[in-house]
Amino acid sequence: MREEFEEMLEQLEAGKFVYVEPSSVMLEFNEFMASRGYSVARLEVVRVRGGSRTGRTFEFDFLANAGPDYEKEWQIFLDPQRSAANIRDIVQRALSEGGEYQYLVWAELPPSDA
Repeated sequence: MREEFEEMLEQLEAGKFVYVEPSSVMLEFNEFMASRGYSVARLEVVRVRGGSRTGRTFEFDFLANAGPDYEKEWQIFLDPQRSAANIRDIVQRALSEGGEYQYLVWAELPPSDA
């Protein structure tokens, strides 16, 4: 899995997003990213099976932005360990609703001068 995670980081470094599925792999990848100093800048969560409905589950999405109204999210992004804790919480909340999920992840190294 480590080699796959390395390839996923290369995609992220190129400004692309990665699909991660199932939730157990998302949790592993989340910890791997944090160990490398990466934070999740954007996360889209899609229920692919189970639960009351399938499709994008906007209530679990995350977006870090330095602009107005995103101060809390930006502070989370600036700290890879805090970002990892936030993503763990999102995945656990999604799982508590039931179903299987796919995650679209954009992550990067936070700016060091922030």
